[in-house]
Amino acid sequence: PILPPKNININQLATSDRFPNLSCRRKTMDANPIIAASGDAADAPPPPLYSSYCLPVGVSRNSLSSTSLSSSKPQDPSRHQFRRGSLFVGEAGENGSWPPQEWPVADSLSFTRNLVFEGEGMVTTEHEAATKLVQEARAFRRKYHGGEGVAELSDLGPDAELRCSMGRGGVASLSGTSGAAVSVPPLEDFVRDYDRLVAIASDGVVRSFCFQRLELLDLNYKRHLVVNGPVEHEAQMALHGTDFYSTMKVDNHIHLAAAASAKIFADFVRGKLATESETVVHDGKTLGEVFDQAGLDSENLTVDAFNVLADYSVYKRFDNFNGKYSPFRLGYMRKIFLKTENDIDGRYFAELTKIIFARHENNKGHKSATEMRLSIYGMERVEWLHLARWVMRDWEGGENPGPVLSSHNRYLVQVPRLWRIYRAKKIRSGPPGGRTVTEASFQDMLENIFVPMFEATLHPEKEENQLVAQFLEHVVGFDSVDDEGAPEDGCSCVRANAWRGPSNPHYAWQLYYLWANIEVLNRLRRARGLNTFSLRPHAGETGDAMHLAASYLLSNSINHGVNLDRQVSLQYFYYLDQVGLSMSPLSNNFLFHKMATNPLPKFFRRGLNVTLSTDDPLLFHMSDDALLEEYSVARASYDLSMTDISELARNSVLQSGFEDRLKREWLRGDYPGG
Repeated sequence: PILPPKNININQLATSDRFPNLSCRRKTMDANPIIAASGDAADAPPPPLYSSYCLPVGVSRNSLSSTSLSSSKPQDPSRHQFRRGSLFVGEAGENGSWPPQEWPVADSLSFTRNLVFEGEGMVTTEHEAATKLVQEARAFRRKYHGGEGVAELSDLGPDAELRCSMGRGGVASLSGTSGAAVSVPPLEDFVRDYDRLVAIASDGVVRSFCFQRLELLDLNYKRHLVVNGPVEHEAQMALHGTDFYSTMKVDNHIHLAAAASAKIFADFVRGKLATESETVVHDGKTLGEVFDQAGLDSENLTVDAFNVLADYSVYKRFDNFNGKYSPFRLGYMRKIFLKTENDIDGRYFAELTKIIFARHENNKGHKSATEMRLSIYGMERVEWLHLARWVMRDWEGGENPGPVLSSHNRYLVQVPRLWRIYRAKKIRSGPPGGRTVTEASFQDMLENIFVPMFEATLHPEKEENQLVAQFLEHVVGFDSVDDEGAPEDGCSCVRANAWRGPSNPHYAWQLYYLWANIEVLNRLRRARGLNTFSLRPHAGETGDAMHLAASYLLSNSINHGVNLDRQVSLQYFYYLDQVGLSMSPLSNNFLFHKMATNPLPKFFRRGLNVTLSTDDPLLFHMSDDALLEEYSVARASYDLSMTDISELARNSVLQSGFEDRLKREWLRGDYPGG
């Protein structure tokens, strides 16, 4: 037998974190000291998972010999019924003897036992210091995203008489007969905690520790492939009645205005020009007149002529990228076909959207669903009513009449960071003839975004709130979008009502105000039996990598996240808390990060909660099925197996805002564990 080094008791090693939503290969990747491979472990409860690297708070390296954690047992054995070959940590026998008389599921072992030991001195004083800082960082996330810093001070149920107001601090205040009903950490606390997290992530000791852990995760995954690859392949081939194509894939990050591929969009426009050339669409002009005056011949409307596909001109040029949203580089063409408000009330956009929904509902090629983004800019309070009217309208005509809804879609509302545009507005108040004009503040934007939602939640029976209340039932989250590389001020404690200058507020500052108001709104809606909203912003696509520190504190998951490759500490924090990353390599390839250097395969090997999404099919994809194209290109570019891309698909379901009953149907008996 292979014996452990002297002075090391295997049953006294500190436990690592257990993640209920990790897939099989991920559950013991975090540097377990002793690993045995087994085949089918469905009938045997697993032993506790041990790690010799990460110490819990209060446990020093000198106390390892006297600290017994052998009684630690997983509460949910199903979490450890692995799909991928089953990697188990071995248990010592009675009195710490080694090797144990009985190995885990000994009868079903399919490989030679693989024993790995670390000797005395493996845990250094730097490790101890780093581990305590990691725990401190994770406590910050629990305070904000986990809700530990939020307090419900009075009843929020349907019988409670509440009123909503936007206080001077920029956060909605719910108050009843006994005062404020919900309390969130103030801006000053957030700025202090954010600065502290940035300092922790930048600390040399933490960076070294996290880099080591990530390297070990990488090695453990490679070991899994070497040891279990053949069995995994056999298991994949032995599956009956299911495969990658019949596995549900959710496109977690897709903007509705660019959701149609260039080919689908071109076909749609040509069809409208052929059948509705006499329809008045813009400034009293018919569709035919608009095209004639633009010098566009209907017989030569090729995909190239539309000029929407991304090319070299958009690389690191966000301005050119935004220009690609306008067909033929004509802004009024975008308004006619891709806007909800225009001379035809957004009818063309509604019909095009339903064509896209129908492809997913009919499972053309494979099973898929979407989480489309629609915009609320915060320029006017009436935006919510206009958007809800467009979505909920009973549209007539076209191939798919009815509201712009689908069983295979849930909406996210994206809030562009457009303070520089809003600041140019002048706020007029008072009665006609005696109105006063004041300079706009950031709080005015926040009120336009959030007050209509609070009113629709508190008083859904009022006629002016009914459409918004109905639309919110189909919204699952919020996104924050715009160019992260744009100049911005530092993260300060200036309140929203006092922000009136020309410079952009810091990314973290703006994200805090989104989170704080969504958190208050969620507490209210949950108490009244209504759906709640997640925060899933764009983060780490470009710009300052420390934007990812703010999204770590506040977000359920993020879109892009490629800049995590520049910050190993945050990358490890995202792994530990399984913060979702919805990545779009084809989009990154044209805009900021070339395909060959995209960190997606690295993140995947290390066990981060990563999936694939399309971002903007109109600009980046050649086929009619953009999501399948994204998976196909990633598989070929990064040498992913069919099981790998099925795991990416599984993560897309877990990250999504679809109802639990649907997730359970799509992931079957393994949900929520995987």
